[in-house]
Amino acid sequence: MGHSSYTGALDIGGTKMLACIIDDSGELVVRRRIETQALRGAADVIARAASLLRELAQEIGIATERLTGIGCSVPGPLDSARGVVIFSPNLAWRDVPLAAALSKELGVSIKIEDDARCAALGEARRGGARSAQNAVYLTISTGIGAGIIVNGRIYRGSHGCAGEVGHITLDAGGPPCACGNMGCFESLASGSAIAARARQAVVHGDESLLARFRDEPALLTSEHVIDAAHRGDGVASRILETAALYLGIGLAAVATAYDPEVIVLGGGVIHPDGMLLRRARQVFSARVIAPLGSLVRIVPAELGDESALWGAAALITGDTALDARQVIDV
Repeated sequence: MGHSSYTGALDIGGTKMLACIIDDSGELVVRRRIETQALRGAADVIARAASLLRELAQEIGIATERLTGIGCSVPGPLDSARGVVIFSPNLAWRDVPLAAALSKELGVSIKIEDDARCAALGEARRGGARSAQNAVYLTISTGIGAGIIVNGRIYRGSHGCAGEVGHITLDAGGPPCACGNMGCFESLASGSAIAARARQAVVHGDESLLARFRDEPALLTSEHVIDAAHRGDGVASRILETAALYLGIGLAAVATAYDPEVIVLGGGVIHPDGMLLRRARQVFSARVIAPLGSLVRIVPAELGDESALWGAAALITGDTALDARQVIDV
């Protein structure tokens, strides 16, 4: 097809897998999405991921062995140096040697990295943080996680835990978090937190557009709350106001800790023109230490569900939009 080299990228999520091949000019050649079907177990997911990459390679007329490498984004925690997923609650994986298994299947070198860190790298390469040397990518979805770019490179921290900002305590008396602590950023401002408050309101009998979920409150999601708020529902609007308060406070904590040029917000809860982001920006400006309120930009992610996929590709190709050429441990 007129190109001397191709690179593969894979993003394995709890519900879907994205895969693509890019050419040596950095352009996407072919892309596909399938369901992860994580309940079938790690071996099945890995086999299906390998089959997906083979199909894409075949589509452009090459064998996977001809790829320069494959970068893989996966929810952690993980040991990227050894290529092992230590524990992934989203996939129900423990001690899965993902890089070695994929390499054996496909005959090519594999690099793996945490999905939030890959998303940070993707947004730094060609999204909301492009050209920034210091940036934080924050995903606000079921939980809250982050990827941190310091001096153009992924920052993991001394013990590989950098970016676990969802477990910063914002309210010592707040609701319980999945991590076992109380009042974490995640338990106060995530999609799960929004849905939990809405279910409480519905069970309490509050009059709202959400009342249709009274018989089955477990079906109520943050998207339902956001939609109701946009339609002027008072209960939903108050729930989003509370989430925005804690999101803004959390953003102020992140900005104060890392002093980035930009914080990029991704995840299903963030709508570029939504009231949650608008109000969170206002809280951030009021709460963050001066002069960061006017210096740190808060922007929505630009790459949608491809942020982590492009970051995974950059694990192999390097990041030409930044001075860095590799991912490092700090």
